[in-house]
Amino acid sequence: MRRLLYLLYLSLLVSGSVSALDSRPQLQGDSMLPLPPPETIPQENTVQTPVTEAMADRSRDWLANYLNRLSGGIDSFFVDTFFSEDVTDDDVRGSRAKISFYTRREIGEPVDYKFGVGVKVVLPNTNERLNLLFESEDEDDDREADPLESVENTEYNTALRYILRETDQWKTNLDAGIRWGTPPDPFIRFRARRYAYLSEWELRTSQEFFYYTLDGAGEETEFRADYPINIEKLFRINMKAEYLNRDDYFTLGYSAGLYHELSPTRGLAYVAGASGSTEEGATFDSYFAGLRYRQRVYSDWVFAEINPEFIWNRDGEYETTPVLMFRLEGVISQ
Repeated sequence: MRRLLYLLYLSLLVSGSVSALDSRPQLQGDSMLPLPPPETIPQENTVQTPVTEAMADRSRDWLANYLNRLSGGIDSFFVDTFFSEDVTDDDVRGSRAKISFYTRREIGEPVDYKFGVGVKVVLPNTNERLNLLFESEDEDDDREADPLESVENTEYNTALRYILRETDQWKTNLDAGIRWGTPPDPFIRFRARRYAYLSEWELRTSQEFFYYTLDGAGEETEFRADYPINIEKLFRINMKAEYLNRDDYFTLGYSAGLYHELSPTRGLAYVAGASGSTEEGATFDSYFAGLRYRQRVYSDWVFAEINPEFIWNRDGEYETTPVLMFRLEGVISQ
């Protein structure tokens, strides 16, 4: 009996010594397995690669160029899709259709109306190289005093376009079609566009050569410069000159605009410009300044626009003439 008590006493002493070696509180379910060695936190490498001034400049230039191109692309896309009046010649890809009807009131003159349509269909199974075009003539003299006559008296063009080349820097195409009038007027035209960047400016130069059986040969040169202020504002400059062999002089047009994307459904533009010709020397005989407020009013394809402006014409002895235009437009895109 004494031997049994002596062995029990020794076992208690041994267990107490082991517990004293482990300073952690033992919870229910803890095992007596040996503890893993504590994790060692790796020390960070304090040796850093020195950043030179050339590396910083290259990084800054790359980031600035990337952001400028990104913001420029966003704003140009918004302006071209939201304010463009010509779906057959803008830079928006894919099939598109636009039907517009607008009224124009010039102080001292009766209200006139104009109807317009433009359709660009990318033909399937052609690698997007063949487009079918259908558009109305965009002439200021085509406005009518009666809404129905503005639809009936509008002349239309139909053409087949073949895209010769399309890259980030070049776009060339060849059109062949007919201007439907009395008599019909077949035509052919070639257009080349060059895209470039100059610092923060996005540049586009267009050159077109055309031949109409009734009007003869001619050419049109256009230059456009976009300056992205931020992803919501864009400043644009347009310069245009057109020459017809039968007239033997250039018609000139210059304009500038500040475009502001108020929201995905609303846009505002402040525009001004001048037009003239070289018939009596390089002179300008018409000026305008105004604003365009445009808003999507139904679903994602019906837009309304109000365009108040002032005009100064040589025929009106350059007196200030207020003009108010209202446009309702449907735009369908693929």
